[in-house]
Amino acid sequence: MIDFSKKIILDGATGSLLTERSGAPAGYRLERLNLENPEVVYSVCRDYVDAGSNVVYTNTFGANPLKLGDETGAIIKAAIDIARKAADGRAYVALDVGPLGKLIGEGGISFEEAYENYAAVIRAAEDRPDLIVIETMTDIADARIALLAAKENSSLPVMLSMSFEGNGRSAFGTDIESFARIISGMGVSAIGINCSLGPVEMLPMARRLIECTPLPVFIKPNAGMPRFENGRTVYDIDKRQFTDAMNAIHALGVNILGGCCGTTPEYISMLAGEIKEEVKRPAYKPVRALSCGTSTVTVDSMKIVGERINPTGKKKFQAALREGDFDYILAQGIEQAQSGADILDVNVGLNGTDEKANMVRVVDGLQKVVSKPLVMDSSSPEVLEAALRRYNGKALINSVNGKKSSIDSVIPLAKKYGAAVVCLALDENGIPDTVEGRVEIGKRLVSECIKAGIAKEDIYVDTLTMAQSAQKGSALCTVGALGEIKKTGAGAILGVSNISFGMPHREDINACFLQMAREAGLDLAIINPSLINIKPSEYARSFLLDVEGAVDAYIAYAAKTDSVKTEDLAPAGAPDMTRAIVGGMGGAARETAESLLRELDPLDVAAKHIIPALDRVGELYESGKIFLPQLIAAADSAKQAFAVLEEKMKASGVKDEGKRFVLATVKGDIHDIGKNIVKAVVSNYGFKVVDLGRDVDYKTVLEAVEKNYPCALGLSALMTTTAQNMAETISLVKEKYPDIPVLVGGAVITPEYATSIGGIYCKDANATVKALKEIFA
Repeated sequence: MIDFSKKIILDGATGSLLTERSGAPAGYRLERLNLENPEVVYSVCRDYVDAGSNVVYTNTFGANPLKLGDETGAIIKAAIDIARKAADGRAYVALDVGPLGKLIGEGGISFEEAYENYAAVIRAAEDRPDLIVIETMTDIADARIALLAAKENSSLPVMLSMSFEGNGRSAFGTDIESFARIISGMGVSAIGINCSLGPVEMLPMARRLIECTPLPVFIKPNAGMPRFENGRTVYDIDKRQFTDAMNAIHALGVNILGGCCGTTPEYISMLAGEIKEEVKRPAYKPVRALSCGTSTVTVDSMKIVGERINPTGKKKFQAALREGDFDYILAQGIEQAQSGADILDVNVGLNGTDEKANMVRVVDGLQKVVSKPLVMDSSSPEVLEAALRRYNGKALINSVNGKKSSIDSVIPLAKKYGAAVVCLALDENGIPDTVEGRVEIGKRLVSECIKAGIAKEDIYVDTLTMAQSAQKGSALCTVGALGEIKKTGAGAILGVSNISFGMPHREDINACFLQMAREAGLDLAIINPSLINIKPSEYARSFLLDVEGAVDAYIAYAAKTDSVKTEDLAPAGAPDMTRAIVGGMGGAARETAESLLRELDPLDVAAKHIIPALDRVGELYESGKIFLPQLIAAADSAKQAFAVLEEKMKASGVKDEGKRFVLATVKGDIHDIGKNIVKAVVSNYGFKVVDLGRDVDYKTVLEAVEKNYPCALGLSALMTTTAQNMAETISLVKEKYPDIPVLVGGAVITPEYATSIGGIYCKDANATVKALKEIFA
C-alpha cells in the first residue's frame, strides 16, 4: 500500500510524448493507442519509471463512455496492463481519470449521467491499479461526482487535483480554500494542483493549499507557461529551472511532486535526483469553516445563519412549496444574503409535499444564485443525503441527536460527504432541564463524531433554545450549557428566536438573547439577519435573567413601545376568583376556593367561578392583552384552586367525571412547548390529562387510549417532517377506535391537513379547551 506521507515522485507529461512518438494526427484519441499501438504507450510509461517516478499514470485521461463509447472498458483494461508491465514492480500504477468535458447541469449533462460515466470508468478498472488519480478538474461539481464514483465503486486510495488560473481560481470560479475544504473531508488520500501554470506560479498556491488541509499535498505543474513556435507548443523553463522551482515547493512540506504539460522524462529524472528526503510540513492549524463552490466562510467570530428558508409558521412559504414556486424560495435566500447572512439554513419539510425532491431542487437553485454555504436541515437521513450529494460545497448538517438511530444514520453521512454537523443536546429521554444534562449529551455526541473521523472543528453543539416564557430559567440553562461546551473545543450553534415564544415585541428578547449567547462563545446563530443590528433593552435582559418582577415589567414596556393601550384586566368589581386567576395569584385563588366551598359544592365552584375565570384568561390571551407567561401563571393559579376542590371531593366521595384527555407529541418530534401549554390550560378545566410526553411511539399512544377509553386524544407536531407520524398515529388508533375524537395542533399543522388525516384542528390551548367542552358536553 502506498504511503502518502513519504516522498513520492509522480510522472510527467504523457499526451505530448505519445503524440510525438506515435505521429498521431490532430483530433486522434490518444487513449486508442492502448489497443492500436501499445508499444508506444509502454515506452512512455517505462521512460518515466526509469527516470525515477514512483507512480506512473495509465493512458486513460480521456477514457470515458462519452468520448470512447463501448470501447471504453477494453481501452482501460489495456492501459492498466501496459502501465503494470512498465512499472515492473518498481512503481505504483495509478488509474488516470480526467474530466468528462461536459457541463454539469443545464446546457450539459445531469448529475446522474455524469456519475454513471465516471462509475463506468472506475468499474472497468476492477481495482487492478494501485490507486486512482482524478486530475485537472476545473468544476468542483465535476470533481465531487468523480470522487463519489471512485469511492462508491472502488476500494483503492484516491488522489484528486484541480487546475487553477493565475488569479487563484479555477475556470469555474472555485478558489483554493474552498477546494481544500470541500474535497479534504470526502475521503481522498492526497489533494493537489496540476496543469495550467508553472512551478513558479504554483508556489504561492501550494502554500495556500497546505494551510487549508491536513492531508498530503501533491503538485504537478507544467514546464512553465506555454507559447507557440513554428506550429508547436513549447514551454518557457528548462529542466534546471523547473527543478529549482520545485525545490522551493518541496521546502514548504510538499513531498508528492511531478510534472504536467511539457515535463519530459528528463525533467522528472532531474527532479527525482534532487528530491532525496521528505520535508516536514508546518503543523496544520484547524479552522472552523464552511464552503460553497466559490467561497469559504471562516467561523472565526459569530456568524449569522439565515433562518427564513423554512416553512414552519410561514404561510407564503408553505404555499410556494405546494405550488412549486421555487423563485419565491430562492428570493428568500438572496434577500438574506443581501441582509448580512453568512450562511443559509435550508428546510423544505412540509406535509403533503415531496421533501426530498424539493430539497434537491432548492439546493441546486440556491448554489446558482447565492455564494453562501448551506445548512441542510431535515430530520430525514434520506433527504439529508440527497442534498449533500448534490451540494457542491462543504455543508453543515442539521442535525444529529443522542438517539442511537440518529447517531447511526447521520454521522456516517457527515463523514462520507465531508460535512460539518450539528449535535442536538437531547436523547431518548428528551431535553434535559439542567446545564449538566445538556452538556453530558453534547460531549457524548462530540465523542461519537470524533470516533467516526469527523474533526472537532467540524462539530457544533446546539444546547437548545426553549421558550423562557414557558419555563423560567431556560435562557440561563441554554447559555450556561453553551459556555461549558465551548470549553471542550467544540463549536456552538443556536436557533435564537424560540426564546421569545409567547411574548410581545419578540425582536427585543431575541436580540438580547443573541447578545448573551455571543458573550458565552456562540459560533453560529440561526436567526433573521435583520436582527443583528437591534440593540436590546435592559427589560429584555432582566426577563432572560429571571429578575423578580421582570415579566410584568417587560410586558408593560413592550405595550408602551408598541403603542398598545393596556387596560385593567380584572377590575375591582370582578369576582374574587377572576381577579385571583387573571392576576396569577395562586394563594388568593386557593383562599377564594376555600371560602366559596362554605356555600357551594365543588362542581358548582368549578362551573360558576373557576371556569369563567379561565375563559376570561383565554379571551385576554387571544386578543393579545396578556401573553404566555401570564397565561401559564393563570393556569397555575387555577390549579391551586382545583386542588382545594379535589380535596373536598375526595372527602365527600364525589367521583371522577371521566373526562380523560390523552396527550402526546408525536414520534420523532422532541418539541413539547405547545403540548405542555395545552396540558397546563386544559387540566384546569376539569379534564384529566394523561401526558405521554414527547417523541411518543405509535403503539404507546394506542396503549394509553386503550387504558383510558372512552377519552379524547391530543397530538402535537412542531416539525414538518413528523407531521406524517401524526397521520400514522391517528390511523393506528382509529383502526380500533374509529369514533375517537383526535385533536391535533402544532406550528406545521394546518386545518386542511388536520381534516385530511382524521383530526380536529386546534390552533392553541384555548381552541383545545373549546373543542373538549363540545366533545364532553
